[in-house]
Order: sequence, then C-alpha cells, then structure tokens
Amino acid sequence: MTKNISYILVTLVLGSFIFYLSLYFIGGYYVGSYGSGKIKIYEFATKKENLEKELNRICSVSKNISCKDSINYIGRTYKKSLVIKLNSQPIYVLKLSGEANYSDLHLIYINGKSNDDFGWFSFEKHKKVKLFEKEIIEPLSKKFERIDE
Repeated sequence: MTKNISYILVTLVLGSFIFYLSLYFIGGYYVGSYGSGKIKIYEFATKKENLEKELNRICSVSKNISCKDSINYIGRTYKKSLVIKLNSQPIYVLKLSGEANYSDLHLIYINGKSNDDFGWFSFEKHKKVKLFEKEIIEPLSKKFERIDE
C-alpha cells in the first residue's frame, strides 16, 4: 500500500514538473509580447536620438531600405517610431524608446504580422528577423554597444 502511494506521489510530482516545464518553454516564446505583439527587443547603450539618427543613416545609404518616422499602421499610430520599407512595402515596424544613455528598439511588426500572428515556430518569422538583424542590428552594433538580454 505504501509502495503504491509512493509511486503515485512520485508520478504526480514528475508529471507536475514536466507540465510546468513545458508551459515555461511554450509560454517563454511569448514573453513580452502580450498586449503589444512585440517580436523582439534590442537594447543599445546610447541615447534614443542617436539610435534614431543612425537608423536613418543606415536607411539613407541602402538602395532597398527606406525609413519613415511615424505611420498609422493596423489601427494604431506609431509616433517617434520607424517603419522600414523595402521597395516601398512596409516590412518592419519599430518603436524606439529609452531613457538617459540607453535605448530600446522594439521590433513590432514584420509584413503586417505581430508576434501573436506568426504562431509558435514560424520559419517565415525566423528568416525575417535574421534578415533584419543582418541589415539593421549588426550595423547598429558596430556603432553602439548592444546589451544582450
């Protein structure tokens, strides 16, 4: 009898542990996205104005990328944000925020989709985020110190 109770308790504890661990990994994918749909946040050791100037410079030297300072997008107006367009199509919608000597760059939309629209394991989102990091984040990282989470 005691042996059976022990097995049941061990099974319940292990089952609970596996259940909560799976919730952590599945839920961790969406951390920071509820209510805003943010896809990713990048933090740099510089003032918001400097980051905005450098983003505009990157856009100005590129043949394919152009930037717009604010946009009315999917029912919301993003002021002091950046919309990066590729061949006149809005691809990336960003929000800049920050205080003092640190800035955050919030990647909110890719091709009109927020984090919640892509699903859990979207190859399309992964490719677009990697392209964004190559074209935008890597040049910014050369100019400003990037703070990894």
